[in-house]
Amino acid sequence: MARDYFHDYKSRCIYHITINKSPDIPVFSRITGIPEQPVVERTPIGRIIEEQIRNFPNLCQLLRVLQYVIMPDHIHFAIFVQGQLPKALGSYIGMMKVKCGQLTKEQLSIPGPIFEKDFYDRILRRNQKLNTICEYIRQNPYRLLVRRINPDFFQRLNNIELVGALWQAYGNHQLLDNPFKSAVVIHRSDSEQLLETKCRHWKHLAENGGVLVSPFISPSEKAVRRECEAVNGKIILLSIAPFSEREKPTAHDFELCSQGRLLILAPMTAIPAGRESFLRLNSAAESIALNVREI
Repeated sequence: MARDYFHDYKSRCIYHITINKSPDIPVFSRITGIPEQPVVERTPIGRIIEEQIRNFPNLCQLLRVLQYVIMPDHIHFAIFVQGQLPKALGSYIGMMKVKCGQLTKEQLSIPGPIFEKDFYDRILRRNQKLNTICEYIRQNPYRLLVRRINPDFFQRLNNIELVGALWQAYGNHQLLDNPFKSAVVIHRSDSEQLLETKCRHWKHLAENGGVLVSPFISPSEKAVRRECEAVNGKIILLSIAPFSEREKPTAHDFELCSQGRLLILAPMTAIPAGRESFLRLNSAAESIALNVREI
């Protein structure tokens, strides 16, 4: 997994880390109950993983785990690097993964690595609140149960209130809960260097489970969307026209919606095409990217 080229992974920072299960390995946990009271039962593999997540401070005293959750097929944790590390953070995550593999082989006779190669990282930026990130991790079981019991969860909804306006929503509206969102806005005045920096940030975010928000109108913004989709990224697409009564997205967008990778937001009343409207959509995209709904 590509890292952020402009970031020093030895430096003081907070990260949201995701590591996926290898395909042939038994589940790490079982999620039961109701969304309001989810029950997370760790399997023997999950209990070993939990021990090693808690063991990070013993690998390096500068590492502090702030929140974690063990899902059936992946784990999330927020980790605080409290000072300059002797090695990059990835080295310590690698140690943790190796130790989990050793213990599951010794204690459970499970051969091979239990995790997929590498990991996903999202860097806590200055405009993001720590408690929002921790709550997002804690609410993973809730969101899984909601998806299980609501087969229409990813279908069209009307009158969703966001950033002071009412919208129609089609697709995975849980993308609105993701605290790692970024508006894709490209200005004509952007220098080549600034545009390159923006595109690197968006690509890293898309590769690591974040969400890109934009009307994706200009050719440059459309190119960012194509690159995001190529790395299985997630998108919130803003439209200027509401859906008709029986309208569905194009075949391409419908497939992305069915994969949980796309949310289309359309105004309840049409917005006339033009520069002023596009600027309004860009402003809405920036506000949505900074906003995380209360659960």
